[in-house]
Amino acid sequence: MSTSKTLAEKLAAHPELEKRVSELISLVEAKSGHLDRADEAEEAVIENLKELGNELLTDWGAHKEKQKFEEAHDLHSESNTKKKTSTG
Repeated sequence: MSTSKTLAEKLAAHPELEKRVSELISLVEAKSGHLDRADEAEEAVIENLKELGNELLTDWGAHKEKQKFEEAHDLHSESNTKKKTSTG
């Protein structure tokens, strides 16, 4: 049995991303009704994808920064513990 999550499950874990993807789908399905020409729809989709990409990369960067900080903190904590036990 596969343990990989479906796209819906992955999106549910990231509500803001789920909202943005839903907005893109609405644009593609033309539910909003305000985009009558292909070039307008294309521009709207591209702009939304740029914004989404920027948000995702910003979140990714913040996550990586936090991860590296925690790794460095853990390494430093182990280092301090080893020093104390070896001299004590």
